[in-house]
Amino acid sequence: MSERFVWIVRHAKSAEGAIGQRDHDRPLNPRGERDGTAMQAWFAAHPNAPSWIWSSTALRARTTAGFIEAATDAVVVETVDLYLAGPEQALACLRGTPDDVERVALVAHNPGLTYLVNDLGQRRITDNLVTFGCALFRYDGAWADLNVGATELESLTTPKTL
Repeated sequence: MSERFVWIVRHAKSAEGAIGQRDHDRPLNPRGERDGTAMQAWFAAHPNAPSWIWSSTALRARTTAGFIEAATDAVVVETVDLYLAGPEQALACLRGTPDDVERVALVAHNPGLTYLVNDLGQRRITDNLVTFGCALFRYDGAWADLNVGATELESLTTPKTL
């Protein structure tokens, strides 16, 4: 089996909810849009950029996934299962990645993603995966077998570290 890569990406900075607005429908704020443009350029130049993206159905996650998609031409699959998902739900989603995909990203929400990053990395990597924070892991195995502790952290990148 060839080497595989797993991206865990927290959505970009979102706007505060307006009165009567559902949390699910919150857009990105201006900082989130700026960060999205910067991260899009970074993804476009990354040699292990994802070719498949699992995204929460929340507007802020879909928009974030759109920045990555525009940079990579990745396939984006939206799933309500990732909206405010815990680490177990996110891991279950990743296990559903098609076998022919070698580079996958998952775009969703905290606190579940911070827990997932620390679980996948076999140690405490971060206290808080910041907005549009991207943790990249190397993995050797079938997606269906992806589990806690089965990966190796390659990098942790944020808009501020670009």
